[in-house]
Amino acid sequence: MHDRPALRLLHGDGESIRGIARDRGASRNAVRRALVPGARDHYYRPSVTEEAEPAVREVLADYPQMVVADIAVLIDWRHSRRTLSDLVAKLRPQSVASWSAVETMPIGAIRAGVLSTSTIRCGTMTLGELKL
Repeated sequence: MHDRPALRLLHGDGESIRGIARDRGASRNAVRRALVPGARDHYYRPSVTEEAEPAVREVLADYPQMVVADIAVLIDWRHSRRTLSDLVAKLRPQSVASWSAVETMPIGAIRAGVLSTSTIRCGTMTLGELKL
């Protein structure tokens, strides 16, 4: 978050907690926590988007145009919609670019054919022969 050793140096040089907070864009409580004896030099708290990013990438890989509300339901998002929306906005261009590389066939090139299969067994249910 903030450079704690630098905050300690500024306070040691006579700067006030309020002045350090104002100059560094930190809260006064964050400066106070940095000045506590024995406080760690580096503080890191992962963002909720870091945990959700792989799931969002996976959904966008299959459905690049899916709306944010539907993505939230699929990944069981329990945080701010705006936070998820920002993450999707960051990741969507990458997934759309990968989909544009997929080769498409013109509609006239698609032809109907014969699809047939033998008997399919699924648990206790048996399906007969399928011909189209």
